[in-house]
Amino acid sequence: MILAILISSIIAQDMQVKYVVAYTVDVDWGGEIETVSEITAAPGYGKFHGQLNPKRWIFRLFGGQRGFIKVPGTENILGYNVKRKRYWVTPTGEDPLFADMNWGDESDEETEEKEHTEEVSVTIKAEEEDSNTQKGGKESWFIKIANDIFEDDDASPRIERTLNESIEEINGFRTKKWTTTIYTKNNQMIIEEWVVDELPLRDSLYAFISSTSEENNEFINFIDSIKFSSRDFILGVDSSYTIKKSDEIIVMAKLGIDSNNGWVQSALFEIRELYASSFDPLTFTIPEDFERIEIETDEKD
Repeated sequence: MILAILISSIIAQDMQVKYVVAYTVDVDWGGEIETVSEITAAPGYGKFHGQLNPKRWIFRLFGGQRGFIKVPGTENILGYNVKRKRYWVTPTGEDPLFADMNWGDESDEETEEKEHTEEVSVTIKAEEEDSNTQKGGKESWFIKIANDIFEDDDASPRIERTLNESIEEINGFRTKKWTTTIYTKNNQMIIEEWVVDELPLRDSLYAFISSTSEENNEFINFIDSIKFSSRDFILGVDSSYTIKKSDEIIVMAKLGIDSNNGWVQSALFEIRELYASSFDPLTFTIPEDFERIEIETDEKD
């Protein structure tokens, strides 16, 4: 705790923190689909940059990069679209990432992007609902995967968890590893998780994000939701299974599935980067060759 406070105090002076997480899912209908989220923040400044990378060439048309920047000293948020080299001031109540999408009379290219955006939104919504599964009673995406895999089994799945306390370096983090196996005679899931006890730099990043607006606490919750853990899948097969509460933070998680059921073959979550550097105001600017567009809003009575 003292270390975290000390680090936060040091980097708060003319520094910024960058946090990069990646999420890859291998699905039957589309192969591997990777999403990369980059969050950069400094006192009063915040930036999100997202990238979608379908691995199969036939789906690469739907790939792209979008983001938004919190304008310091104001409530304005600038959204931008890298593919079309344009940016906008996000109207109140609009999604800064997709405010430029014309959901009425769009071009063919925008129609394709809209369809894909809806698919991504469904996935994100499922991830956000996961953290509220117990409160809202809704079935999470992870629980559904587990249920699909073991739905035809007569016997209840067995669950085994082991901890390897040997230190393993993953993406610069010194981690311990949990391995969870959920299996029956015909189907099996293996979840590997590399964990650390604390991430002081991420705590500082969150403090910077909160400093730009109180509403950004929801954004922090969203960042935390972009991951999966063995707890998610265990809940899907045995809601009564007890796991000792832990504050360990997952820096990498791998899901492997050996089953003919379900549509997910594997998944990977990882924190790829987390570091502090000298404050650079250019990080929080829109490229000069981007065109500014105006977002039309429907006037309400």
